[in-house]
Amino acid sequence: MKKCAFIVCFIFVQLSLFGQSGLEGIIVEKYYVSTKKDNSKKHLSGELPVGSTTYRIYVDMAPGCHFMAAYGAPGHPLEIKSTESIYNHLDNGAEHPLRIPERSYKKNITALDSWITIGPAGEAFMGVLKESDTLKDFGTILPFEKGFLLSDKKEMGFALQKRNGFLRTENLPKITMYHIDSNVRVLGSETIGNSFRIENGAWACMGKGVAGVDSLNSNTLLIAQITTKGQISYELNLMLRNADGSIVNYVAKDPIEKEVLHKSLISNK
Repeated sequence: MKKCAFIVCFIFVQLSLFGQSGLEGIIVEKYYVSTKKDNSKKHLSGELPVGSTTYRIYVDMAPGCHFMAAYGAPGHPLEIKSTESIYNHLDNGAEHPLRIPERSYKKNITALDSWITIGPAGEAFMGVLKESDTLKDFGTILPFEKGFLLSDKKEMGFALQKRNGFLRTENLPKITMYHIDSNVRVLGSETIGNSFRIENGAWACMGKGVAGVDSLNSNTLLIAQITTKGQISYELNLMLRNADGSIVNYVAKDPIEKEVLHKSLISNK
C-alpha cells in the first residue's frame, strides 16, 4: 500500500506548479513494414507475421519543454494496445532499449523489438523521426544484417537503409520505472499479449526531465515502439515540465482539478 501511495503522490504532488501548455500533440510514425525475409530466422527472432508494422510513438512538445513521465493512475489508466499480438524479439528483446546492446542491432530484426522509452532507441542511440534523420542534421546509419530490414513500402516513408531513426550520442537519459514490473512483461522477450496497461505506475526521467534532440525547435521525444500485425490504439497521460519550470499533468480523459485534457492523448479506436 505504501508503494502505491508513493506512485500517486509522485504523479500529483507537483500540480501546484501548474503553468502554460507544453504539449503540442502525439506523433505516431510508421517506422517499418515487415517482409517474408524478415521472418526467415524466427528460431532466433521469434515469429513476425509478414506485413507487421513497427510504430514509433513520439511526444511533440513546445520548444524548451521537457518530458518527465508517462503514467497511469486511479481514474487515469494508460494503455497501448493492438488488435493482434505485440511482437517481441526472442533473442534480444527488452522492456526498454537501453538494455539492448549496440551489437545486437546487427542481428536480423532486433531493431523491430517492442519497448517503452524516454528518448533512447538503443544502448548508444536516441530515437529521431525518420523525416528529420539526415546525416547532415542527425543521422546514424546502422549496419543491419544483410538481407534484413529491406522493405520499402510506401506507407513507411523512408526505407531504413536510407534513414533509420537512430542518433548516436554519449549523453543518454536514464529511465526510471515505478511499480510496472508486471506490466512490462508484455514488452519483454516473448510475444505473449496485445495490451500494455498501467493503472498505478509510470516510466519517467527524474530531475528536470528530458527534451527532444532538437529541443528548441521541433522538440519531439520517442516514448514507445510497438510492432504488431494489428491496428494499434492508445490512451496516454503525461507529466511535462515547461520552459519556465512549471509542471503540467496532461490526461486523455476525465480531468480533475488542475489537470489538462488533451485530445491527442487518446487515439480513435
